[in-house]
Amino acid sequence: MKRFAILCVIGLTLLATGCSKDDDGQSSGYSKDESEALQVLNGSFIYDSGLNTTSIVFSPFPEPVKKKSSMNDVEMEFHGGMKYRDNYYDNDFYFYLDTGKKRIVAYSQHSEKSDYFNALVGKIWEYTIVDENTIKLYDTDLSNPLLHTNTFLRDDR
Repeated sequence: MKRFAILCVIGLTLLATGCSKDDDGQSSGYSKDESEALQVLNGSFIYDSGLNTTSIVFSPFPEPVKKKSSMNDVEMEFHGGMKYRDNYYDNDFYFYLDTGKKRIVAYSQHSEKSDYFNALVGKIWEYTIVDENTIKLYDTDLSNPLLHTNTFLRDDR
């Protein structure tokens, strides 16, 4: 009977330690869809319309990071930092992915406090990952997805 009890304890110990976060793909705090999208987005992308060149550099965090809002210190989780630059605009953002809606939501980094984001300055894009070097972004502030969806190519310069 004593051996049976020892075997039960060993078996339960193996079961308890055998189930780790690695098994569900969320050891980083990201879902499988988020991890896959962040892997593709990591790096620089460029869109050149001939009149305006837009570059976006995505820098995902190893795990989601909480930042406080400039309005009432409300916390939000972000998936990374992002540098957005075109002929008219140059800003640093924090971003997160809504993989269910296929959206990238970005808020401007606070200019004086690194733990804060500016809740009043943001962008929302609907995204499509074409392949590891190509993404399509529709800026939801613009009216027509047929006219305002831009294809960004990885910029390995």
